Amino acid sequence: MTLQNPAGAPAAQLPVTEEGARYALLQRLMPALQHQIMGNFQSMDMIAAMMERRLQPAAPDLAGLREDCALLGGVSRAAVQSVVDLMAWVRPRPDATLKFDAGVAECTKVLLAELQFRGFALVNGVAQLDAPVSHRALRSVLCAALISLSDGALAPTSLVLRARARPGRVELSIELVPGGQPGGSAAPTRPQVLGWQAVEALAAAETVELARSDAGAQLSFASPASPASP
Repeated sequence: MTLQNPAGAPAAQLPVTEEGARYALLQRLMPALQHQIMGNFQSMDMIAAMMERRLQPAAPDLAGLREDCALLGGVSRAAVQSVVDLMAWVRPRPDATLKFDAGVAECTKVLLAELQFRGFALVNGVAQLDAPVSHRALRSVLCAALISLSDGALAPTSLVLRARARPGRVELSIELVPGGQPGGSAAPTRPQVLGWQAVEALAAAETVELARSDAGAQLSFASPASPASP
């Protein structure tokens, strides 16, 4: 469905606001975030079923029950943390920071399943880069860029991430390399296609420097304590 403004012009021709871009990004991320949350709760159901079977014999396996209780405690804490993480995606703290490599790993984990289903390979070449950056900026702009680049691809490709630290900044490249996962389709799994205007709106709101080309995209995040890369 194409939305129209009061004058009848297609919504795609209208400027994309920060709020609109965040909402569009959340729409695309929500299925993946829900999948992660439900996976933890399904694990809790499985452990509970095992505990029920251990209690059925006349002489229950107490050692096994203790192991199951410990496992259930760990899984339940992970389930609670997944809900807390989801709330951070919905309402992120603007002052929160994280290490750059950990943030990139988090974003790729969220998007990996959907991109692979659509035939894209996501290659995280960012390692041992602990420069602090804005949590909200990295989550929103990187995820939006990956989704938008894949939505605009005519065929499944590989999205290769590389990064380097500069004084005061961390530069991230997303390179589009021909060839992806076999058997996939480049068409987005949802009817909402995330346009590059949404990525630009988020980058402007988070003061992330952004450039796009046929080969991919370049993102530059502020990091006052960032060391220079070797």
